[in-house]
Amino acid sequence: RKFFEAYVNDARMRSVDAFLCHHAAGLCEAFMPFNKSLIVVASTRYEIGRHDPRRWKAWNANLKAIAAHPRNVVAANNRYDAEYVKYFTGLSHVPVLPNYCGYTGVTYNPTRRQILIGPGRGVKDHFVQQLDSAARNKRFQGQQLQFKRIRDLYPHFEYSDLAAHPCIVLIPYQVSLMSIFEYYRMGIPMWAPSPELLAQWQLKYRVMSERTWDLVRKKRPTRGSPLPRAPGASHRHDPNDEFDIKAIAFWIKYADFYEWPHISTFTSFDDLVQQLTAPSLDLRGMSQKVIAYNEEMVRDLKSEWRSIFAKMFRGLQPAASEPREQKRNYDEALLAKYGARQSDRCVGDAFDGAASDWLVRP
Repeated sequence: RKFFEAYVNDARMRSVDAFLCHHAAGLCEAFMPFNKSLIVVASTRYEIGRHDPRRWKAWNANLKAIAAHPRNVVAANNRYDAEYVKYFTGLSHVPVLPNYCGYTGVTYNPTRRQILIGPGRGVKDHFVQQLDSAARNKRFQGQQLQFKRIRDLYPHFEYSDLAAHPCIVLIPYQVSLMSIFEYYRMGIPMWAPSPELLAQWQLKYRVMSERTWDLVRKKRPTRGSPLPRAPGASHRHDPNDEFDIKAIAFWIKYADFYEWPHISTFTSFDDLVQQLTAPSLDLRGMSQKVIAYNEEMVRDLKSEWRSIFAKMFRGLQPAASEPREQKRNYDEALLAKYGARQSDRCVGDAFDGAASDWLVRP
């Protein structure tokens, strides 16, 4: 309310056409009373900052209200988070709008011999030791096969450093990572553990230490989510169950490195070494396929954004030349935009009362 009252008469705010809320997506709640389009793009689990079950429930109610407005868009920047939003909200359409990350300015140009282990953090020592053991006495491109963690080799690196290595072996701490977007845009060949192997690692080692917010915040796994599956949600397994290997395997199949084409997988480190030392290995050819897919993807992404803008702004002039009609009273603004008013009850981590939705239909 205070944010709205501070900015409702601001000249720059009147010229705004839309708000984009990415990370954390829940910040879009602050912009709901403004008569502007909202673009919510969820990433790394949309309940970030809304971990208390009451706050999460209220955020679900708001997100569904946002999605129901014809000039708003609720999306995710990866398939995992799109399916995750559907599971807890019951929304049937959550498009995937990936970050393109085409800013690296370099492409694959292998001139160095070490195979990188990425991403830049979260790779535990025992995985490096197992890789070193599997690589012992093995030859790669005429030399001893070597694996190196990115940060062991480069405390500070340029993108050109990464693009100069033959390939990257992924041991991911998360199902969607900006660094993997960057590797892919540079056309670097990548290998990831198979979904079955990664599920085993998750159960045994919690290798994806940032897959759930309980692992991030409380440093311990949980057997499920504090909220139930939404009515109408199609997925049966709880995405936050870290003790059911079937649930883990079901959900991680939506990770970026399984959704995108031309990323190879391995079932063990011995299998990985066998693939890397095969005479038929064509890293340049793999890179060219990735680069070709990048070109296809950027065309599709531009088309998707054009469709979104057409939906949001059809029949409207830019707000800079024709400002939107805006109610100056907070409650009236919410009622006009979403047919709702703010609940009289508090909802937050320190609130001990009964759960209530933030928005209440009059």
